[in-house]
Amino acid sequence: MIVKLKSSIFISAVALGMLGVSCVSVQPAHASSTGTIVSNRKLTGNPSNRSVTFTGSSALYSKPQISKGARIVATKAALKDLAASKSSNDNFAAYRQATTKKGSTYYKVTSLDGKYRGWIYGGKKAGQFNGGLEQFTTFDEGSVPSSLSNYTFKIAAPGFQNDGKTVTYKDPLNTVYQSGKQIGDSVRYADTTFKIDGFGTRTREGDTWVHISAINSADSAANGWILYKGLRQAESPIPNNALRIDLVDSKGNLIRYINYTDANAKYNQPLGVPYGTSWTLGNDDQANIQVAVRQALQGTGFALDTLSGNQAGFLAQAKFGHKASLTVKAADPIPGTTVRINIVNDENAVVDTVDYTNQSAQVGQTLGSVSSGTASLSAADQKAIQSDISTALNKSGYKLDDLSAEQLTDLAKTKFGGSVYLKADNATTTIADNAVRINFTDPATGKIIKSIDYVNTDADDPAKKGTTLGTQKSGKWTMDDNDVVEIDALAASSLSGTGYILNNEHLSDDQETTLAQTKFGSSVSINVGKPANSSNFALYAASSASNSANAQELVPTSLPYVDNSWEFPDVGGGNTPTYSKLSAADIAGLSATNLANFKQALGKYSSDALSKINNNFKSAAEMQYVDSGQTDALKSADLNSVKSGLQNAGWSTLQSPKYPVFTKDGNESVSIDWQTISYHAKSANQDSNDGSINVYYTFDAQ
Repeated sequence: MIVKLKSSIFISAVALGMLGVSCVSVQPAHASSTGTIVSNRKLTGNPSNRSVTFTGSSALYSKPQISKGARIVATKAALKDLAASKSSNDNFAAYRQATTKKGSTYYKVTSLDGKYRGWIYGGKKAGQFNGGLEQFTTFDEGSVPSSLSNYTFKIAAPGFQNDGKTVTYKDPLNTVYQSGKQIGDSVRYADTTFKIDGFGTRTREGDTWVHISAINSADSAANGWILYKGLRQAESPIPNNALRIDLVDSKGNLIRYINYTDANAKYNQPLGVPYGTSWTLGNDDQANIQVAVRQALQGTGFALDTLSGNQAGFLAQAKFGHKASLTVKAADPIPGTTVRINIVNDENAVVDTVDYTNQSAQVGQTLGSVSSGTASLSAADQKAIQSDISTALNKSGYKLDDLSAEQLTDLAKTKFGGSVYLKADNATTTIADNAVRINFTDPATGKIIKSIDYVNTDADDPAKKGTTLGTQKSGKWTMDDNDVVEIDALAASSLSGTGYILNNEHLSDDQETTLAQTKFGSSVSINVGKPANSSNFALYAASSASNSANAQELVPTSLPYVDNSWEFPDVGGGNTPTYSKLSAADIAGLSATNLANFKQALGKYSSDALSKINNNFKSAAEMQYVDSGQTDALKSADLNSVKSGLQNAGWSTLQSPKYPVFTKDGNESVSIDWQTISYHAKSANQDSNDGSINVYYTFDAQ
């Protein structure tokens, strides 16, 4: 990460002039009443260049120390405490410079919370911070992690509190002199969606701040800095090939969410595979979800470093195109002078942790040294960490005996007060006496894609080493049906995410014969292949008034009416039917008598209330289209045929499911009009990575 310092050395106007740069301007000099101060000038350059802290060699005075009547505002000891503060309220900035006849310099400084203000000795060279003060970096800005730049966010609790997480600021709170709020009230931006385009940490607190920019330029007045924990991810339609996983606390509050996608997944397809009476989650799926969850929770104060067996089984049953949730817990705090080393397995689950420190540990500093962009770890630290890891993993079933060059670099770059994740290996590769190791291999290269150990778990009749997995009868080798079903399921689970499958996702007759002859305590290779290549496509739509970058995936439906309902309280009365929650299909299906009663009752609703209902039904219809065979047509199409059919093919214009629009005239009479949203194809392209075809539509959002 490239560190950009938000404060820099303050240099004199003369020196800056020599460099052809002007960062600081001064007012004309004048003699003080004492005759000792020959100039007293206001510093009017960039405030971010004048952040300072204290060395403890001088006290803070009400006037320059040599002036008559100067009194102590803060002692040397008090300034040392302020210099070590963990609160950005105690950041200071210089804003005036006084110079004596002999060239000594004094600076007038103020704390950013306004509690302290006074003069301090600044050395014998004007334009430099020496003596009792020195330059200070209040904020370290770096590049935005992809785990944040790939998502959109909303302000979690809109309001007007000045707490760093409710409104936005021109700079992170209390890091730059005279830099205040960007907006004082975020309520009007409650539904505004933002992207993160800036990222960094305040030096004293070590907390994470992000710069957010509104997707809609009309809301750009709110663009500014805010605490990352003050945001929540913005909801968006769930793609058909994605499982949305909500990360919630013990009270069910949404902390973050992730969309876990599989390019080959279909709507309503389970993420995992059934295994006997339970479900199993593929190793790669579990590993990838674990990393995605860990990244999403970064900076929130919550963690989920290891998916439990129940959680993995729950996710395995979840279906693409739908939601699931995982409960997360408060993260264990990391001491400021400690690097937390998390040791993970192949599923990226944490199997053990080591908290490491050394004699030179300081909050916010890296464990190793960084020179010309290259990080390195001292031999002493390498030896100590290796010993600590070996001790932690003793009898764990895992080993990490030799830290790789990449792992050493990751350790060196980790800051005290932070954490790093290192992958360990299984401690043994020995095949158990009652297990058959099945290696799934690529027939073209011979490379082992994945391996599983199929174990006989019958406690009353355990398999003996050397006995065969199957039996031979009349010269033919066969396996028990239960063994075949379980191995098929284990193969699907272990190969998930690799791009390989068993032929037709089942063992072939020849493979069953091979396995049947395999002996317990030994291994066997089974060839796997890649699924048949089928055309992969996705449809996206954006409002004609919006930027195409905001396009969202269209979701097919077979329903003629939008699948949405509304509560209509007390729309009936007396002997007439009383309606409560009605869907669009319910309204369309009302009998003539009930429809008349329904309209009459709606006449009591205000125009604003009806408008709200209309917007609700229309919003539910947006990003859906009625699939009348377009999906099948696109499956067999290539990019050229798609492009040639943008204006006249059956999928060039799509219609949303019908939704009701209620209108009231001057006589309090309500009419119902059924409308649809039309999506018009504008362009198509092909992804160079996976060959998928993407078709883009526009629609009228009014």
